[in-house]
Amino acid sequence: MDIIKFDFNEMVALQGNQVMTTSLKVAEYFNKRHDNILRGINKLACSKEFRTLNFEEAGYLDEQGKLRPMFKMTKDGFIFLVMGFTGKAAAQIKEAYINAFNWMAEQLIKMQHSYMKQHNDLMLEYMKEKDVASMSGRLLRRWGREKKPELKNRIEKLKQQSQIKLLI
Repeated sequence: MDIIKFDFNEMVALQGNQVMTTSLKVAEYFNKRHDNILRGINKLACSKEFRTLNFEEAGYLDEQGKLRPMFKMTKDGFIFLVMGFTGKAAAQIKEAYINAFNWMAEQLIKMQHSYMKQHNDLMLEYMKEKDVASMSGRLLRRWGREKKPELKNRIEKLKQQSQIKLLI
């Protein structure tokens, strides 16, 4: 398959914080008549909200200086429109879109696995430290209640036994 060269610098422009293109550029890139692109946009079966957010009616001056209709569209509007196209250029756009989507999904899965591993490692450390603290508490209680009094008692007895008694 011949790869059709796609120059995003030619196709899109930044308007505010939105990447936009026009129906004219779409017609030129896909080698379609502009009136067919306009008709295609008007026939899109998308919600009114999606249309409002992603397609803006605009105008341009043709070669004779006449004002003609066109649409400005966002990346999402462009993809929605192009997904209905056929041909080499459309197939390559669709394939690139699928590859980008798959790459993004892979990155999200890697990130999720990383967070899960970090969470599991942290929970393991927490449980180990909790067990140490619990054991320390039990040993401290044993010390205070049993061992310390017993050992003090034995020390005291040993002191008493070790005292030499003078017979006077």
